[in-house]
Amino acid sequence: MSPKYTDAVQGTTIYDYFGNRVVQSIASNGRVVAVKVKPEVGFARSEAQMMEYASQQPGITAPHVLGCYDVDPGITTMVSDLVPGVSLDTVWHKMSKAQRDSIKTQLKEQISNFRRCTQPYIGRLDYQPTRNFYDRLKFNFMGPFDSEAEFDNWCLSRVKSPLARIKWKYLLPRMHRKVSKAFVLTHGDLAARNIMVKDGVITGILDWENAGFFPEYIECVLATEICDPHEDWWKPVLKEILGPCRSDRLTFQALVKDRGW
Repeated sequence: MSPKYTDAVQGTTIYDYFGNRVVQSIASNGRVVAVKVKPEVGFARSEAQMMEYASQQPGITAPHVLGCYDVDPGITTMVSDLVPGVSLDTVWHKMSKAQRDSIKTQLKEQISNFRRCTQPYIGRLDYQPTRNFYDRLKFNFMGPFDSEAEFDNWCLSRVKSPLARIKWKYLLPRMHRKVSKAFVLTHGDLAARNIMVKDGVITGILDWENAGFFPEYIECVLATEICDPHEDWWKPVLKEILGPCRSDRLTFQALVKDRGW
């Protein structure tokens, strides 16, 4: 990482993961804040909009966004409230069964609150595209999509095997939801490292880089099939929290992913 990038914001680095660097800093008014520093090519201001939107919804513990700033050509920062506590991955294995069960219950409540927030399309606020999380080594975007069928067709176009495309072109229309046509708020990376806790209470859910409005099953797909860095011990916990997902959906979505190698 270039010195220009690492020195863009002064403070204590509290998180540094695959280009996502977060610095604890002090604002001009003396307020202690968290500053996410990313090269401009790897940051979309709509990510900040999604996190701020989430922070304003009843019962969702997301950090309040104070602003986005270009601190240098090619370097953008997002300033937000500093969430108290420690990341769940650092304390989970020290917790008692009762404490773990409490965290699971709290996360289920968070997911329920997510799903109360809906839009009539797949995308981000104001009909903006979302990050294309299927491309694991690239930073690009997808959508917005007006319907589940349109989204499925886009996903189908990414399936490499011609025979698999024929099979899923036949199956996908039969897999569409029959009831609700609304799409729900989806975090997109519920790794334990993105969940802050203090004294057994969830204090914040961080890193809304993959966030958008999607069919309900996408949160489970990302947790189990798409996001490689999820710890093996955490995946079964997430499956329990998120609830069942159709196996055919998981199978199809795994074909859409591009690992980049």
